[in-house]
This record gives sequence, C-alpha cells and structure tokens, in this order.
Amino acid sequence: MPAPDPFAIYPFERRKPRLSICYAECGNPRHRKARVERIAVQILQSGWCCRYCGQPVPLHRRADARYCCEGCRKRAARQRRRYRTRPKEGADRWRE
Repeated sequence: MPAPDPFAIYPFERRKPRLSICYAECGNPRHRKARVERIAVQILQSGWCCRYCGQPVPLHRRADARYCCEGCRKRAARQRRRYRTRPKEGADRWRE
C-alpha cells in the first residue's frame, strides 16, 4: 500500500484560533477527506506532537501516527523494553 502523498494536504491558519486544512482532490476523495478530518482532530486535541521527542508530527505521516519518525518510535520502544526488564529493588534473583 503506498504512503500518503506528502503534498496533498496542507494546513494554514486564517486567524490564530482557527486552523484550515486544504487537500487535493486526487485518488479517492472520500478517503482523503476522512484523513484530513482525522488529522484536524489530532491537531486540535493534542497539537499532534511526537510522544517521544515532542516535535510536531509531519502531515505526510499516517493520520493515527504517534511518533514523528521511525527513530523516535524505535527509541520509545527500547525505552519501554528497558523499563520492563529492569530488576526490582530487593529481588534476590539479581544478586550474585
């Protein structure tokens, strides 16, 4: 499945509290409109920022993306894995 076209969606602000998102009518317009609506909800709810580094997520990412790039996604996974496998204090099995 091809990735979303990075130049098909472009946001702009008319006034400070308002955000407008325009999109190109190429491909399936119903899917494009649904993607734009989902991205608008993400931006309005949380600013659509990366959960690892806090940078804004680029518009060419999927509408349900949580990270700005693969590197941040992998670093977050490594961090979660390290946290899960860390020995608990007072655990006898980790002492020698």
